[in-house]
Amino acid sequence: MKYTAGELAKKLGVSARTVRFYEEEKLLLPCGRSEAGYRVYDDYSAERLQKIIMLRFLDYSLEQINEMMQREHQNISMRESLDEQERLLLKKREHIERLLEAVRRTRNAPDEELWDHMRSIIDLTKTREYVIRQYSSDVNLNKRISIHDYSTSKQGWSEWMLERLELKPHMKVLEIGCGNAAFWKNVAEDLPDGLKIHLTDYSDGMLESAGRTAAEIQEAYPEKGLQFVLDKRDATEFSYPVDGFDRIMANHMLYHLDRESRLRLYPKIKELLAEQGRFSCSLIGRMHFRELHEFVKEYYPEIKIPSASFDIWLESAKEELGEYFRVTLAEEQDNDLLVPEEEMLYAYVASYSEEAGALIGRDKELFLERIRSRMNTEGCMYIHKSTGMIVCEK
Repeated sequence: MKYTAGELAKKLGVSARTVRFYEEEKLLLPCGRSEAGYRVYDDYSAERLQKIIMLRFLDYSLEQINEMMQREHQNISMRESLDEQERLLLKKREHIERLLEAVRRTRNAPDEELWDHMRSIIDLTKTREYVIRQYSSDVNLNKRISIHDYSTSKQGWSEWMLERLELKPHMKVLEIGCGNAAFWKNVAEDLPDGLKIHLTDYSDGMLESAGRTAAEIQEAYPEKGLQFVLDKRDATEFSYPVDGFDRIMANHMLYHLDRESRLRLYPKIKELLAEQGRFSCSLIGRMHFRELHEFVKEYYPEIKIPSASFDIWLESAKEELGEYFRVTLAEEQDNDLLVPEEEMLYAYVASYSEEAGALIGRDKELFLERIRSRMNTEGCMYIHKSTGMIVCEK
């Protein structure tokens, strides 16, 4: 059956403007034109629009929806689509239940602190939801990792971290917030034999990617006898059924937790460590990506820089961690970036948020021209990279 834009909108209970918007975003395409020259749509268009509306309700960004649509098999049935939508709705319900739980926790607050505490909880929950959306898959993560290919350091970041972990054969390791397990893939060749590596993350998408990475490592290095255990865990209310870990890691994730959540997490980490175990975390410094952030603030002050809300830094973490552990190392890697590709910087800034992507996407060429004006005589933009590692003992 064929529909005009108005008829399609009426069928789905949305406005014709909504249909035009998703067509402009290249998410919805007409199947042809009528004799009078009007765009027409078919039942496949209606099914596709229904999926787009559902995914937008679930707070997925336009970029994420586009990627999901591109991966989707053309012959997927409506029943299978509804099954997937049920799974996503259940996930949304889980997020709402977390918000309700956070609100209920404020009930015991003193009267004079009640509303301040409530606003704080809601703000933190909004930040939490932002992190969930940003890292529901490894799309944004991979964009942010790619820029580090232009490092000036002779030693890669993963290799630098591995040296300071001092892993030994047959150790038991836990990573909290593993993402797509890129660290383990980068250092797989140099890993000691017999490691049992537990990977945890709150995101199903990240765990799915981490599972593929683990399988690739085991296939490439069967002689190492590496074992991987994947488990969905929330770092804000962390618990784990196994203890006695020789190493526990939290790489570039502590700043995504509010201070209250971090202070609940540290004692649990301490309990999970073996007697001589070590906890390590990687963090960024206050001057990390200063040049790029100053560029964004100058030309696009509306864009929120993700690190603007951080309250733990490489420079300050030692004091916070020292209340729970004995800090044995606090070191920053000697490293910067020389980025010759303006498209890479465009993708990096666009990954900040859906709003950032939309803002700079309206006039991409102007953004690229402004980036080129910041490049040196060799055609590279210099960006200071402040990243380092804290290592603690129980």
